[in-house]
Amino acid sequence: MKTRALVLAIGFSLAIPFVFAGSADAGLRASSLGAAPARTQAGIVIPAEWAGIWTSVDSTYDCQGVLQGTGVSTDTLCAGKELALDDAGSFTMDCTGSTTATTVDMTCVHTEEIVTDCNLTLTITLQGTRTGDSYVVTNTVLFDYAGTAPECGFIPDDCTRYVIHATRIAPEPAAYCASPVAPTTWGRMKSQYR
Repeated sequence: MKTRALVLAIGFSLAIPFVFAGSADAGLRASSLGAAPARTQAGIVIPAEWAGIWTSVDSTYDCQGVLQGTGVSTDTLCAGKELALDDAGSFTMDCTGSTTATTVDMTCVHTEEIVTDCNLTLTITLQGTRTGDSYVVTNTVLFDYAGTAPECGFIPDDCTRYVIHATRIAPEPAAYCASPVAPTTWGRMKSQYR
């Protein structure tokens, strides 16, 4: 039987931000990420039109639309960096989607048997639009537990939606974006329980 610590970490204290390798400062990453158990790169890169330093208002909702909290963040997007799911990899996710000069649309799915006859399916959907120097991105995170194991009935499904309203405040810092650095959040599209 796999440990429930993984399940509890995922369900209650995990941050699952979408990231661009080398895209923002480590201070934001540390506060929004914690110890996420996944890492994947989807082959989807940030277009030049999204590059720059952005400030955002991040709103967290349950999937019935009830506001859970808000925050403000700053993030840097580097053109040509790959969209990924942060951080240290104890599992992988299969991702599909695309970005254009004005849109991002990506879905990542991971299914794992967490106890015998009980599967967790984690689905993360990222959708957004950019107009000029502003964007709105919605990140929906779904945890679905299914199976016949008695333990499976005690783990509630969960859904959280993050809406990020961002404004570009400066162009992409060329020297910073040219240097390989650790990945971090894009507009802090996070799934952190508060």
